[in-house]
Amino acid sequence: MRAPMIEARWATYIAADLRHAGHALDGPLKEVGLSRTDVASPDGRILYAAYVGLIERAALLLDEPGYGLKLGISHGVRDSGLVGFIALNSATLGDALANIERYISVTNEGLDVVFESLGSGGVLRFREVDAPMRGLRHHAEQASALLVKGAREMTDRRATPLCVEFMHGRPNAPVDYERILGCPVRFQAAWDAVVFSEEALQLPVVGADNKLLRVLEAACRRIVGRRPRKDDLVHSVREYVLKRLKNGAPPFDDVARDFNMSSKTLERRLAEREASYRELVDNIRCDLAKHLLANTDVRLHQIAYTLGYSEPGPLVRAFKRWTDGTPMQYRRKHRP
Repeated sequence: MRAPMIEARWATYIAADLRHAGHALDGPLKEVGLSRTDVASPDGRILYAAYVGLIERAALLLDEPGYGLKLGISHGVRDSGLVGFIALNSATLGDALANIERYISVTNEGLDVVFESLGSGGVLRFREVDAPMRGLRHHAEQASALLVKGAREMTDRRATPLCVEFMHGRPNAPVDYERILGCPVRFQAAWDAVVFSEEALQLPVVGADNKLLRVLEAACRRIVGRRPRKDDLVHSVREYVLKRLKNGAPPFDDVARDFNMSSKTLERRLAEREASYRELVDNIRCDLAKHLLANTDVRLHQIAYTLGYSEPGPLVRAFKRWTDGTPMQYRRKHRP
């Protein structure tokens, strides 16, 4: 299987930061398997693993614990290449996030990206395709900061996320996440994610050009069509479960039947993506419970029904398993 690639665009920005701070480039580039030629043009392509290694190395050399955040917040949507311009010409913020999910592989093959509804809003989740790379801090923080700034840029500063979530833990360093991102931040999540309210998702993108969008989408489809499409089975199963969860988690055999597979085949294909149906359902319930507790005033028994429980008791027991605390403790900590 070919290693994931990414446009060199962000690596060129990192190289510029290192040069500006007086660092020679050859050493850090060589350490991650790159050369000056690789970072000479933003339109070139480099290994995704090399890019992640470079941003982590740059944070150390620059002695900047919040480097990823500051890199993301210092650039605009137009600095993100083709997918950025597709977002800028989408009709609404929700459409822009859906298009990022749809076309991200054009410029970045190293991320799994999922845009899904949470009932009272929506979330763009992302994580590395290669599991061993998940939890590295600075690229996740750069991408999240760019999404937060981009949402404000596209909506004339009207869109602010409800929260940002990271797979890694809060570092033992003076990084003011809440000030930089302008919203609550949570750590040790199942995915890196940026969560928006339904009202924010409906905001129009200022200056969007629908004719230009069609041209850009056609260009992206030509590029994506020349590559094997990524297996989005996990995303599809998550969507299937989310739509039916309030009636209880769908039986696994029913899911397999809906996807025209045997139960054994679906189990095997999920395992190939390092997932299991039980874990997917558990993660969906955990994510949705946290979202409703932190961002709404919905009562506990209503949250339980939304998650497919017949009463609050099973939700409370599951929540203690997920967080070592109760739902109300979580709400008091995260609800402004």
